[in-house]
Amino acid sequence: HYRLADGTGAEILTWLDDHARYALSVTAHRRVTGPIVAATFAETAAQHGYPASTLTDNGMVYTTRLSGGKGGRNAFEHQLRRLGVVQKNSRPNHPTTCGKAERFQQTMKKWLAAQPVQPTTIADLQGLLDAFVATYNHHRPHRSLPQRATPATIYAARPKATPGDRD
Repeated sequence: HYRLADGTGAEILTWLDDHARYALSVTAHRRVTGPIVAATFAETAAQHGYPASTLTDNGMVYTTRLSGGKGGRNAFEHQLRRLGVVQKNSRPNHPTTCGKAERFQQTMKKWLAAQPVQPTTIADLQGLLDAFVATYNHHRPHRSLPQRATPATIYAARPKATPGDRD
């Protein structure tokens, strides 16, 4: 969640490469919905390729597994199953499972807060997010990567796991 300068709420949806910590897609929305998750995943996969698996939290936009319903799937779950992408969800009340994503979000929010002009619209926020992603992926060495490489360097250097590959 993110507050625009006028106090209006916004949400940021992020798709990260787990190995390289490369930010594949970071988009701003008034509210992230199931159709937005499915659409941004498809757009990101069209650009970067389909992953062998995904790891998300248990939000209803990602899974209905814990919703107490009759076990139906949402659009994202159907999409992953159709593509042969293994869906992984963090264990409830264990935020460290998605620690890399949480750390990315923290870094991004600190960067946004440090900007001299705070965004007043979703478009303004998206512009800042695009600038952050460019810096994060291509110019900022990452402490946990070999030789303090940028995420883009590591992402480009390794083959990608695809659906059907084994973890």
